[in-house]
Amino acid sequence: MQELPELKFIRHAELNKIKWDQSLEKCVNANPYAVSWHLDAVTDDSWDALVSVDYSWLMPLPFKKKFGIKYLPTPLFVQQLGIFGPGPFTTEISDHFFRQIEHNVNLIEFQINHSNATPTLKNFKSRERCNLILQLLENREQLMSGYSENRVRNIRKAEKNKLRYGTSSIRSIINLFRASKESQIENWKIEYYNVLERAYNVSAMRNHGFAIGMYNENGVLLSGAFILEWNGRAVFLFSGNSEEGKATGAMPAMIHNYLLNAPTSIKIFDFEGSDDPGLQSFYKSFGAVEANYVHLKLNTLPFFLRWWKS
Repeated sequence: MQELPELKFIRHAELNKIKWDQSLEKCVNANPYAVSWHLDAVTDDSWDALVSVDYSWLMPLPFKKKFGIKYLPTPLFVQQLGIFGPGPFTTEISDHFFRQIEHNVNLIEFQINHSNATPTLKNFKSRERCNLILQLLENREQLMSGYSENRVRNIRKAEKNKLRYGTSSIRSIINLFRASKESQIENWKIEYYNVLERAYNVSAMRNHGFAIGMYNENGVLLSGAFILEWNGRAVFLFSGNSEEGKATGAMPAMIHNYLLNAPTSIKIFDFEGSDDPGLQSFYKSFGAVEANYVHLKLNTLPFFLRWWKS
């Protein structure tokens, strides 16, 4: 039986964030979503944590309150959190952590990371969600050998249309998204962009966040993306694409150009999803493979409150 770490609950104000980030880097399943400055940005400095006494095991807890009810959601612009540590990530470890949490909260809608085992505790329900990642080749010039024929054709189309790859701004990318995608997303709120800009600014200030884009001959931005780089992983965190961009192959060309020019320290490109079959097919056309994660749900609220969801 696995030896379980002694855990302690630490409130945000008492966290040693330098130690947190140093310890996270050593975790075998570390990801950029759990870095202290990204969590600060997306939760507005509102997250606590379960940690082992020596900080080798970490679990960020971005609790929120609504109608006076404390609950555990996954924050905006975070795909997966959960438990980070040296492993192994057994059901015993998952149960050990979530047992501490379920004593203090009655509503959980929380996504654990790819390495975590699904807890076996009685009241939890789980659903697998799709994520797609691409292991980058040492020789980036060979990237296209892993692409589908259609994706190569799109990139050649962008070259024929003389599109140019370059830097962009988070505001320009948001404007692209608002024009083409915002109306298609249920319950999307304008204030979400404030969170996104804060996350971008915090990461860019540390040289971990980058805004990239693809432009036409007239210098008009056709597609753009916010890439979050940390500890060998680049996350395709947010993007926008115009109608002209779709017609000229701007998005595939932008992703390809980023992969060609990414620092050699970046070993994994994380497409961040998706459960949508069309996006799955698009990401897989670059040679990406599934690295799925689990959405956990717990609702032990009194019966008259169970209609409410986070």
